[in-house]
Amino acid sequence: MKSLYRPRWPLLLTLVVGVGIVIGLTYIRSGPVGEVLPSHGGRYVEGVAGTPNSVNPLFTINAVENDLASLVFSGLIRLGPKGDVQPDLAEKWSVSPDGLEYTFQLRQNVFWHDAQPLNSEDVLFTIRAIQDPAFQGDPDLAAVFKDVKLDAPDSSTVVMTLPRLFAPFPAFAAVGILPEHLLGDLDAAGLIDSPFNTQPIGSGPFRLTELTSTGAVLQSFDAYHLDRPLLETLELRFYRDDATLLNALRGGAIDGALFQSSLTPDDIALLDDEARWVRRSLHATTFSLVYLNLRMPVFEDAEVRRALQHSLDRQSLIQEALDGQALPIDSPITLDLWAYVSYPDAYTFDPARAAVLLNEAGWTLGPNGREKEGVPLQFTLATVDDPVQTRVAEEIARQWSQLGIQVTVQVSGASEFREELLLKREFEAALGTIRPPGPDPDPYPFWHSSQVLGQGLNLASFSNEEADQLLESARQTPPRDERAEDYRSFQEIFAQELPAVLLYTPTYQYVYLADLQGVSPGLLFTPSTRFYDVHRWFVETEDSTNDST
Repeated sequence: MKSLYRPRWPLLLTLVVGVGIVIGLTYIRSGPVGEVLPSHGGRYVEGVAGTPNSVNPLFTINAVENDLASLVFSGLIRLGPKGDVQPDLAEKWSVSPDGLEYTFQLRQNVFWHDAQPLNSEDVLFTIRAIQDPAFQGDPDLAAVFKDVKLDAPDSSTVVMTLPRLFAPFPAFAAVGILPEHLLGDLDAAGLIDSPFNTQPIGSGPFRLTELTSTGAVLQSFDAYHLDRPLLETLELRFYRDDATLLNALRGGAIDGALFQSSLTPDDIALLDDEARWVRRSLHATTFSLVYLNLRMPVFEDAEVRRALQHSLDRQSLIQEALDGQALPIDSPITLDLWAYVSYPDAYTFDPARAAVLLNEAGWTLGPNGREKEGVPLQFTLATVDDPVQTRVAEEIARQWSQLGIQVTVQVSGASEFREELLLKREFEAALGTIRPPGPDPDPYPFWHSSQVLGQGLNLASFSNEEADQLLESARQTPPRDERAEDYRSFQEIFAQELPAVLLYTPTYQYVYLADLQGVSPGLLFTPSTRFYDVHRWFVETEDSTNDST
């Protein structure tokens, strides 16, 4: 006979768990009393300078095209605020022990804006389009993927095998993925002229529903894999330049704008005086410096190079020549990147220290300036014939002259400056700008000794065996912590050797209505990376007390 007795603890446990769930749900629903919670809905209108011809992530040319592509498309990974690689379409990835094979595992249940599933075939199609000899997009992107072998063991796995070690590779996987089911019959040449480019279907946070000569309307993609965007509608309106953009902002035609050319101090003061605006000062990975041609006898002595850095008041330079819209830099790796380490003592404005260094190097101050064995300390500072660059060069020359150094500013046209002076190393000192070729902090192209000749970008002709080894190691070692240590040591060597005088990174003003919340922009790898967390932006809110019972 079966026992009629049943233990009572399961019933008791069920009751306890049930009561706990009710209490928990009540707490979650109500939240802290009076807390304002984001709510789905509302519209945000941003003005941009320029107009798009294409909304295809493989062929973006200008900033507006990049903006739209970043809103409509997703990559395997996305870049975090400090350049760290984060999951996007790929929820995770792994690297083989030899560092050559990258395996990306796609998320489950990811969809295109037309409700078709996204899978590994879409990734293969996109990368093969980049590898196509007819590809006319970013040459740096093409160079990275050129000889990569592709495989898709199943619909959610992509394996990429590199021909050689290249640790920065994952950062380039942020390129937007295209839908194979819509474009699979087109090669790279056919993609350029496809109607798809003005009627794109992506997998990003917003769907493009209208594109005209004056603006674009995007609607929330509710099935977005990183969570449904809180904004219902996001509009971009196109303007001729930053001046008309500013007028539109002041007139209330738009809710926000990113100004990439300098606003005047008066413009900034007017915006800051109005409580309705939030202004954020952002910077990109681009920075300015003075290349010192180390093949010139005057710059062979590191003490002279250090004196030039210490005798430059960069804060004053920024105020005088750039209306205050820049930040001094203390490293050849951009401020706020994950690999950045500051050695400020090497770059501090200290004219007394600079004078001591020059004296120790034999350049003593006389009635006609600094001299060494009767030879004056003098050189030319080359720059391009841009008004801002010329103004910066003249201010640098003025400051150095106060130390008894004779500097002549040499102004050339853009083509002559690049082809005849910089690339041929036919300059003494040159005001230049470093634009990293990708989102990774890798400084190899600018400072490794192999890049001294030809089209290489080591324009200062810097050669240091230990620095070379560190730059090579950082390219061949996938773990980020190990790369960061290599870059830390490289930056320390740079601070000691100073093959260039570091100046500043320009800042951009991002202004938007205070009603827009959830915005937390980081480093601008491109202007479009301000939309890193756009799915979390909101204008509609609800008071949690309204839901409390």
